[in-house]
Amino acid sequence: MLTKGRMLRVRSRGFTLIETMMAVAVIGVLAGMSAIALSRMKTRGNFSSATGDFIATLRTARAEAFARGNQTVVVVDIDAGLWWAIEDVNGDFSLASFSASTPAPSPDRLIYSGTLPAGTSFGPLDGWGAALPQPYSAIPTGYLNIVLADGGSGGVADISVDGGSAAPNFKYCSFCDTSSKKGAITFLPSGGAIFSGGPLSVGQQISLQDTVQANLADGGVGGAPPTGIIDFVVVAATGSAEAVAIR
Repeated sequence: MLTKGRMLRVRSRGFTLIETMMAVAVIGVLAGMSAIALSRMKTRGNFSSATGDFIATLRTARAEAFARGNQTVVVVDIDAGLWWAIEDVNGDFSLASFSASTPAPSPDRLIYSGTLPAGTSFGPLDGWGAALPQPYSAIPTGYLNIVLADGGSGGVADISVDGGSAAPNFKYCSFCDTSSKKGAITFLPSGGAIFSGGPLSVGQQISLQDTVQANLADGGVGGAPPTGIIDFVVVAATGSAEAVAIR
């Protein structure tokens, strides 16, 4: 109880050095978490953009072949992460003589060229890691669905190590050349597509991977299957292109 003439003095108290350091540490952790989240959003955006551009290139090339009456060719360089769509006016395209510096020499016409953004690549080396789902299961990925005598599923076998006739050139690009790391898909004006390589089958495939997401602690390390993979298949009979097997 205060007596007359006396005043209660209240001394203001500031932050101690330890409290200030703790506050700075918490702010640093929160800022780091935000940076990681933003980085993941950016790489996912890059991956979505790349997959959209690539499937659009395949479908545009097919449509151009129908519209112009000339075959069109989509060339991929899986090492450099590049691709081109070309109108092959004289029908004499040769992957062996293709040059990235002059992808469409006259009279050919360059329809589109694309570059994979940072954090995205063709791959992974082990491909999708399974046979594709129906109706694309006959397209070679290096794996084969085993069907039991009673029609049940017997799992998946890797046919690239046992001499299987449908083993692809690469598990992530079934038609690409193993030396030059390039491949070509030719769309015919009459319908259908032919490929620069790969086993005879109902079609061929190539896949893209979000390499950043695959190397994060929650996706693709320690023997876990990689994440962020999308497979593009092209059916030989019709030339139709689809993006399948997303994970």
